[in-house]
Amino acid sequence: MTAAMVSGVPTWWIDLRAELSPELSRLRVAIYASAGAPYHHAALVAQWGGLPEPLSAAQIQAGGLKDYDVLVMPGGGLLGMAGLLAPLGITGSQAIREWVAAGGMYIGSCAGAYLPATVPASFAAQHPAIGPLHLLDVPLANGADAGLGGLDSPGVGVLQAVVAAPRHWLTQGLPHRFEVVHYNGPCFTPLVHTDVTAVTHVQGAGVAFTPWERSLPGDAAPLVETLIADGAANVVTGPFGQGNVVLFGSHPEFGFDVLQLGWGVAARLFGNALRHQGPRSRDSVLQQRDMSRVTLEVCPVADDLQRASQRFTDLVDRTPDLTGAPAFQGQQAPAIWKAALTEASALSADTAVFLRGLDTGQVPSACASWLDSSATPAQDYGFVGLRQLATHILSLLDQAEAHLRSPPKPSTSPYGDWDQHPYHLLASSYLSASGVTASASLVAGIIGTLSGTDCPPPHPMFSPERKHHD
Repeated sequence: MTAAMVSGVPTWWIDLRAELSPELSRLRVAIYASAGAPYHHAALVAQWGGLPEPLSAAQIQAGGLKDYDVLVMPGGGLLGMAGLLAPLGITGSQAIREWVAAGGMYIGSCAGAYLPATVPASFAAQHPAIGPLHLLDVPLANGADAGLGGLDSPGVGVLQAVVAAPRHWLTQGLPHRFEVVHYNGPCFTPLVHTDVTAVTHVQGAGVAFTPWERSLPGDAAPLVETLIADGAANVVTGPFGQGNVVLFGSHPEFGFDVLQLGWGVAARLFGNALRHQGPRSRDSVLQQRDMSRVTLEVCPVADDLQRASQRFTDLVDRTPDLTGAPAFQGQQAPAIWKAALTEASALSADTAVFLRGLDTGQVPSACASWLDSSATPAQDYGFVGLRQLATHILSLLDQAEAHLRSPPKPSTSPYGDWDQHPYHLLASSYLSASGVTASASLVAGIIGTLSGTDCPPPHPMFSPERKHHD
């Protein structure tokens, strides 16, 4: 059945926000900043009444986790798990281990969920920094020496999940069966004491999932079918010392449209995890927050996003030769190209309008880094400010237009020629120009929320057409 709505807002969202707001106002949530895709998690924390705080690997190495209750380790950038690990080193990983053991909560999605599990020995040998992050004795069901740098991808798109632990605090308020975005990430060998939800079939027409083996033409048996038959878990959790570890092999923080916007009930998994973690030290830590105010200049960023909007529009019909380009999310490459660029154009324009309408005089200082924050050297995506995101979008557009002048090479793997194929540069994933546009819109919404605006954020909030089952 379709999720119940009140004035266009799903009731699960209304209920969850009412439960979370009192808790999040006292909870310190660190979002790992040094790699990966942190913006969807951060936007949810802000929407639910909390303050998402980017925390770099260098700060973790220096002991910066001691003042936080939760660490969110997001999905990966171009280098996946290796990109998340490299900035941490053994020192950072050991700091996370000791912090969780002392009572912190580690929440990982996709690549971030891979790190604390029982990984292949070959991956651990190549990346020694993962050693201290082994927090749960849960074997990967799709771990591999080859594949995507340590795992075999089940595919990309929307999977159905079934609740395996109906009385668990992590599944509170979830229907028995629900949809969730899965983006290449890990699944886990089923174990009674750790399983929370498991992957199952998506039935019927209009399936929005592409098995990895079907991204390009081929007849190999899809891994996802084996994972489903074996009852593999996509969400597991367990204690480590005095703390908790929550691993989302899928992406409950992602939305359901082509740019991963428009949240569904799966987001409740992330909310339930936050709600379960009570503040470890309340007033004394909160008093350390910087309560000063600053003035933000957003118009130059709005101008960049407006330019990006027009360039996306100009490129929609300049479709490159996509023969053999990979399918994702149940769609072939030409359909993704058109949908992603069309949405990115509208989203860029809407975000520019939203920013120009903000009252950014004397806003909380916490907003400053969300507007302007540069990447560290060799950072694999990760946290940067809105100004830098807009620059990145324009750079990806420049690169794509340069490569549009010559025919792209035939694809030999779903992510082949990542830095040259216009399809990958502009449309195919959350790391493309269209995907970064979604991140920019989420950041604009965070700035608006932290500034106290009454205006709705410039991005789609919900996906009411998604179905869930009792």
